[in-house]
Formats: sequence, C-alpha cells, structure tokens
Amino acid sequence: MRRVQRFAPLWLLALGLVSTAWAQQAPVSSELQVQRVETVDGATVFKPGQVSKPGDVLEYRVSYTNHSNAAVTGLVANLPIPAGTTLVDKSQLPPDALASTDGTRFAPLPLMRRRVKQADGREHEVPVPLEEYRALRWTLGTLAPGKSEQVSARVRVNTTLPHLAAASTKSTG
Repeated sequence: MRRVQRFAPLWLLALGLVSTAWAQQAPVSSELQVQRVETVDGATVFKPGQVSKPGDVLEYRVSYTNHSNAAVTGLVANLPIPAGTTLVDKSQLPPDALASTDGTRFAPLPLMRRRVKQADGREHEVPVPLEEYRALRWTLGTLAPGKSEQVSARVRVNTTLPHLAAASTKSTG
C-alpha cells in the first residue's frame, strides 16, 4: 500500500503535464472567411457572406498561421466546395490546386472523365463539369515560424440543387 502512495504524486504530475500539453495552442491554426463578391463600378467589392441567394458569387478564403518557433513542413490545405455551389473557373489561388469530386481522390485541374468508346474503339475523355467539384487541395510545403499563407476559391450559388433538378427532369420526362 505504501508503494502506491509514493507513486500517486507522479501520476498526478503526469496528468498535469498531459493536460498542459492539451491546453497549448496548436502549432498551425486555420481561419475560414466567406465573403460575397460583387462588382460595383467595375471594382470588386467584398461584402459579408453569411446570407446568399442563387447566382451570388462567394469567395472562400482560408488563412493558415504558424504559431510555433519552428518551421512546419508538409503543410497541405484543403478547401471543401459546398453542395449547392459551383466552382468559378480559374478562381483558385494559388492556381496550382488539385481538385476532387469526392473529397478523397485529387487530381490536377481540369478533372477529366472517360466516356463511352468511340466508333474506332478508343475512349474519349471529357472535362468533369465544375458543378461536380467538391474539394480543392494545395500543397503549401513549409510554413516559417510566425508566418501565414492563404488559399482561396470562388463559387457561384446554384439556382437549383442537383437532386431537385434531376427529380424535375424525371417527372417531366
């Protein structure tokens, strides 16, 4: 029994160190901003993006900041594209993003899809419609201590949701 009592303070110390480590700030933080993009007198104007309507263009911008005293390597930025929106072509910054239709498999833009075989037996590739893109990914590499990096893309709010459009086509077809 005495042996357990002697080690009890060590357990408490260990728990204290673990809880202190959990309470520390993560080395890299991310902050997402959503803004509505409008053109006024030929100039781009950003407005709050909490409320949008079909046809609106929204810009999603994520800032990554390294709060540690050491460089962070292998930084990868992911930006989901919400359902009910369509990626605006060539709006991603930096421009070298990869894209995905499922959020797990990424490839360079434009995404391509194989279609049925042609008369000569060869398969023909066609671009995947931008409406089907669901995520973008950037390899940012190394983020120096105290530095920040941003990625962004614009989307247009769809006028109809894809599942509703398909249902109306079936009912009228």
